[in-house]
Amino acid sequence: MNLFTSRLLTICGLICIALLFQIIISSNLVDAIESSDSNTKKISNGSELESIVTNGSSTNQLAYQNSQHGIFMLFPSNWTFSNSGLPEYTQVAAFYGPLQNLSDPIPPRLTITVMNYQQNISLKDFTNMTLSSLNQTNQVKIVSSEPTTLADHPGYQVVFSTLPNIGNPVSFDIMHSWIAMGKKIYVFQYSAESSKFDTYLPTIKQILQSLRIDTSK
Repeated sequence: MNLFTSRLLTICGLICIALLFQIIISSNLVDAIESSDSNTKKISNGSELESIVTNGSSTNQLAYQNSQHGIFMLFPSNWTFSNSGLPEYTQVAAFYGPLQNLSDPIPPRLTITVMNYQQNISLKDFTNMTLSSLNQTNQVKIVSSEPTTLADHPGYQVVFSTLPNIGNPVSFDIMHSWIAMGKKIYVFQYSAESSKFDTYLPTIKQILQSLRIDTSK
């Protein structure tokens, strides 16, 4: 690995670690989806939402498409989409699950992050850097770490739990999944309170199964 690539991965690691710990969601980050007479609504940065009717009478899915990064995926219509107020400039979209009752202070969240580099970054190098960074911190407990497939491309996935502390007494579980495609790293992060993580996991898996990425973008 040359010096440039080594420095690049170091910077990448700092960005990735910052993303891993951004799990406290302020309510002002959740923007309600605006109503529209058209099935398709353009948002920003080459993104649009489209209603998908599957039972002939009601809309139960929305299609998210980002032409800038070649991303397409489906998510439930009762989830809230936002691409504003994201804490990192590399994050392009966030999807928030519905709150079930008053005891749910923070909704489950799925975010999409796209990191662009000047050189190709391999899945192996990015994975090694990410796992090394996680293993060096004493603020998380790794639950699982294994290869995965996203949008028919080989990737990697790690699930870990945050450890409660004085500043953040609530424990969260986080599923961090990524693929490397040329000069881009696509990261999909699902986070929820530890007690609710398994409840929303089937929905997250269904969303990720619908994921498609256009490699020409």
